Amino acid sequence: MEKDPARYDAPFIARLLLPKAVARVFEVQDRALAPIGLTARQGLILLSCDLEEANTSAELAALYGLEASSITRLVDRLEKKRLIERTRSRSDRRKAILALTPRGKAVLQRAVKIAGPIARTTWKGVTEEERKTLAAIVTKVLNNLKQMGPEEK
Repeated sequence: MEKDPARYDAPFIARLLLPKAVARVFEVQDRALAPIGLTARQGLILLSCDLEEANTSAELAALYGLEASSITRLVDRLEKKRLIERTRSRSDRRKAILALTPRGKAVLQRAVKIAGPIARTTWKGVTEEERKTLAAIVTKVLNNLKQMGPEEK
């Protein structure tokens, strides 16, 4: 059998490129955020709750394309650090609403100050048009995948 890695790149989209880029960004951010006791994923959870993009574990799982159990572990850690709190929904007692504590807001502000320069360095040399093109391509791919059926979690 002929060993041509490129022949596998078409059927297995972004076989190495995208996963490697995402992993590397998380690695760099994790290292930078470690002194304040946060990981990049924990920072994202705090940010999404603060921006009110999601306020339950299920919404966060859908937003980030992660397993609910992964989000639950992240939220558990954030709650243990007293950065986030869970309160029962008044309309649905089965739902826990997530909100940042004052300490969580302060840590998020510090995290954003740390992550900002990393983001600027990461995007250095990439034009606004290239960013928009990348976002458009990824959106198209996600929409194509959505047409293939529901996401399984």
